[in-house]
Amino acid sequence: MRVLVIGSGGREHALVWKLSQSPHCQQMFVWPGNPASLRLASKLDIPVDASFEDLATSALLAGVDLVVVGPEGPLSHGLADVLEARGLKVFGPKKNAAQLESSKVFAKRIMTEAGIPTAAYEVVTSQDDCHDCAIRILNRDGGVVLKASGLASGKGVFVCQNEDDVNQGLKRLYNESMKEASEQIVIEEMLFGREVSYFCFIGQGGISRIGFAVDHKRLLIGDKGPNTGGMGCYSPVPWLPGDAADQVDSLVVNPLLKTLRKYGIQYTGCLYVGLMWGDKGPSVVEFNVRLGDPEAQVLAISDQTDWLPLIASKVGLSAKREPHHTLALPVMGYVMASSGYPFGDKQDVDANVPWSLLDDKSDGAAVFCGSVKNSDGGIRTGSGRVFLVAASGKTFSEAKSKACSRIDKIRDVWPDAQWRSDIGQPVLQYEESLQRSVTRSPIVLGSSSPRRRELLGNLGLEFTVMKPDTEEVPRLGEDPTDYVARNAREKNEWICALIGPTHPQGVIVISADTIVVIDGKILEKPLNPSDAKDMLSMLSGRVHTVMTAVRIASVNPSGVHKVKEFTVNTEVLIKNLSGNEMDRYIATGEPFDKAGGYAAQGLGSFMVQEIRGSFSNVVGLPLSEVGDCLQISFGVPLWRDR
Repeated sequence: MRVLVIGSGGREHALVWKLSQSPHCQQMFVWPGNPASLRLASKLDIPVDASFEDLATSALLAGVDLVVVGPEGPLSHGLADVLEARGLKVFGPKKNAAQLESSKVFAKRIMTEAGIPTAAYEVVTSQDDCHDCAIRILNRDGGVVLKASGLASGKGVFVCQNEDDVNQGLKRLYNESMKEASEQIVIEEMLFGREVSYFCFIGQGGISRIGFAVDHKRLLIGDKGPNTGGMGCYSPVPWLPGDAADQVDSLVVNPLLKTLRKYGIQYTGCLYVGLMWGDKGPSVVEFNVRLGDPEAQVLAISDQTDWLPLIASKVGLSAKREPHHTLALPVMGYVMASSGYPFGDKQDVDANVPWSLLDDKSDGAAVFCGSVKNSDGGIRTGSGRVFLVAASGKTFSEAKSKACSRIDKIRDVWPDAQWRSDIGQPVLQYEESLQRSVTRSPIVLGSSSPRRRELLGNLGLEFTVMKPDTEEVPRLGEDPTDYVARNAREKNEWICALIGPTHPQGVIVISADTIVVIDGKILEKPLNPSDAKDMLSMLSGRVHTVMTAVRIASVNPSGVHKVKEFTVNTEVLIKNLSGNEMDRYIATGEPFDKAGGYAAQGLGSFMVQEIRGSFSNVVGLPLSEVGDCLQISFGVPLWRDR
């Protein structure tokens, strides 16, 4: 496959780096590219300011099969429309869908209509109105957020906690450089929680999850200073609940796509969902219509999937679709920016950085280049975000150590670089506390399900809970028994890979997956009330099977030493349900995080007429079998910790 990546920043360098590694990639092109991405790809022979039509002609002459658009600017101006009209396959939304990023007013209106959780907002069109509205909300709530509706390269958002913050935000928003983006200003109430971003690829075949990442937007250590396009990030995000991706798809992505289709808008490309995760779950901060920067660089390393056939399948190319790997490596990424970033208030001090330093693999880090220029034997730093230094490790702490080792080397030749040494501090603290917990209690339950946690506790054991970052999606033609066993295995392997190397005393990891099967069909968690009713109608008056696969393994730094796997099946008869009973039960909200759309141990117990087999298996963990396995195979007596 001949692939063209559009763009010239660090995100596009990462895309070229990732896609060019695919065995499906016959030739890689980039336009306009930068000195780093052009070392991995050929440049189209057209000027930087070429029209979209000229770009399409050049791509066709080069025999390009797939175009991947990196930045939001060309998409908002209709690049995908022009290329598709000329017969090219494009991964990136058309202009009407790109409004989700190019117009925050449009995005907020779509969110409101779709019922997507987001902050309340007002729209203003003058500086005086903006000031008056912002002060009113500030005085009412103690905080307010100002956003330029148009594209502002990540610099058009101002979180204000006092009147001085409001005045500084207005000064930036109504500066000549942001005039076009600020024709309309969205003024929002403040959301509270933890910021996180979710990424998925959308197109033919539906939604493919890429993962979560946490970006640090503020310029200075301690989350101080102005907002930037991003000063660093980490992925995956272990503090999220186990069903985080399910929640985002159910509450945000599916309602969004449904509402867009109502207006004749089809979405193909990467969707970036900026979220605030609070006590009640996710609320949307913003949508972007492409991969983030610096998230793209970090996700390209963390996600072990071959992105090229995945992307190709979204645009209908006949590339082989490979299974989505579920082992997400801990990755830390740090931006190194010029001294005047983000507003150019200071004179930048540039430097020459040799390729030997950027290509060095001795410390296990990778350097992605953004604002750079050619120089003899290397590159010259530009203004803005220049490098993203990233590394993976068995732990986030190890990943940080590798990345910081490279940063120290670069700073020897570029001492004026700005960078934040505290990127990922919360996840490092989380990891440290988790490691201490595992040391105290060397049994780990690889599940964030409160039901499994309660069940395992009934065996009288002390244990630590860890949430595996794996994707639960059936493969084409996969038998339900194979599917549930694979899910349990991949969860177990993910945790063993993460904690085994750091626990010489050894750890026992327990993981499980539960599915509901009827007529050979797997019933996942319902996405909406209609989906829940379809499931309950299918189960009504009939017997179905609840399958739980369990994998228990012992692991230490030398590897996995003992593994036991088994699957327990229980048959459940559901009584004949009336439509009114289904509607009233669905209205309780209980079905939406339950496989098959009901909870036998909860409000849904009214519908369970007969259980043939293990009740705890229906809830999520077959205790009799798990207890026997722990005692007989791993020498763990029950009630030893009570």
